[in-house]
Amino acid sequence: MKLSLYQRLSLSLLLVFIVIISVFYLWSVQLEKQARYESEQSLHLSLAANLARDNPLLQQGVYDHQALKNLFHTLMVLGPAFEFYFLDPQGNILTHSLSPSSIKRNKVNVSPLNRLTQNQADLPVYGDDPQHQTRQKIFSAAPVFNGATLQGYLYVIVAGERYETAFERQNINKQVKLSMVLSIGALCFLFIVMLGLFAYFTRPLRLLNRDITALKSAGFDTTKVKLTHWQQHSHNEVHLLGEVFEAMAEQIHEQLLQLKQNDSQRRELLADISHDLRTPLASLQGYIETISLNAEHLTPEQQQKYIDISLKNARQLKQLIDQIFELAHLEGGQVSLNLENFNLTELLYDVMAKFSLKSQKKQISMKISPPCSTLVINSDIAKLERVVSNLIENAIRHTPIGGEITLSIETYNPYQSVVKIKDNGTGIKSKELPYIFDTRYRASNAVESDEKHTGLGLAITKKLLELLKSEIRVTSEIGKGSEFSFSVITADKI
Repeated sequence: MKLSLYQRLSLSLLLVFIVIISVFYLWSVQLEKQARYESEQSLHLSLAANLARDNPLLQQGVYDHQALKNLFHTLMVLGPAFEFYFLDPQGNILTHSLSPSSIKRNKVNVSPLNRLTQNQADLPVYGDDPQHQTRQKIFSAAPVFNGATLQGYLYVIVAGERYETAFERQNINKQVKLSMVLSIGALCFLFIVMLGLFAYFTRPLRLLNRDITALKSAGFDTTKVKLTHWQQHSHNEVHLLGEVFEAMAEQIHEQLLQLKQNDSQRRELLADISHDLRTPLASLQGYIETISLNAEHLTPEQQQKYIDISLKNARQLKQLIDQIFELAHLEGGQVSLNLENFNLTELLYDVMAKFSLKSQKKQISMKISPPCSTLVINSDIAKLERVVSNLIENAIRHTPIGGEITLSIETYNPYQSVVKIKDNGTGIKSKELPYIFDTRYRASNAVESDEKHTGLGLAITKKLLELLKSEIRVTSEIGKGSEFSFSVITADKI
């Protein structure tokens, strides 16, 4: 089962908390036990010595086993917490205050006894418990001499079996109460900590929810709300979500602005196009009505003149409609490319030939530099021809009689070349250069001609070059002409 981040944090915190509480509890129990044993041993440290000094049997160094056992029994009745043993110098038990069945080992290690009686160890000092094979307990001890001869040791277990049993019984009740208090306190502490953790870890979610609600109320306009700045490149899932939301909000805002801008441009374009469509259509309708109503009164020359004007308006109307459809098709983003290798110079000659009559009419000379080239490029020949045609047509329109247009090819590296269309016409103001590719934009110094044009040519040219992964550039100077350029990819790079 895969756990979430919050579940992993909660379980980890719970385990750490349990371990800390357990260690603290065991440590406190051990400290309490050690302190209790130290105080009890310190309190009864001289018990064995006083008994050995005050009892005649032990004071004389001669003991009667039965009498001594009776003495131990009497002392144990008076102090049930104590257990009395008399040991020989090697630690063997000679007599004691307990029943024989209670004794589990008959010899006690005398090293702890010597350390205690000679004050060579810090309290508490533990000695062997005869009632258990391995257990040790605190004790009081005193050597018993007969003159200068060591007869043995008086060995008193301070916290005997009865004492431990009674103490454990009371201690269990105390531990149960303490455990309940600690458990309730631990649960309360854990609850408070978990609340704090959940509040800390869910804060980004609350901020994200606030941002979403505020952005929705503001109509997804990021300028009207102050969004939370999320930590970049964080490994926190919520911060990653917030970072994605922030980017998404910015993108939505930009798209809404773009939609509003496109909508505004479309309304302006429709208004301009409506005017351009209305003018030739009204003229066409007027001349046709004139021919229809006054056909009997018009001479053949007048009729032909009106028909020629009507045809001219019809061609202009068709050209405008074709360009509108072409621009809409390009903006739709569903145009496919048919890439192929072809000679660029040959394409320029073919396009230049289409405008030979128009250029001769205005006495404009057109040339290609260099006149011969074997440069082969990889592109869509139909779309590139449309680009060059638009730029040459635009150059002819703005070049005066007797002017010159140059189509040049410059190669900067083996993989890329630049096509330039340069004229010595009227030129464009520098402040208007960024806008000349906008739909329906006409520069203030545009030259009016007898042949009407739609103003969509440069916009279509820019869209076509964007499809061909190229960018159109322009430099111009008033009275000296303009130069349009774009790059093409040579076939060697493919």
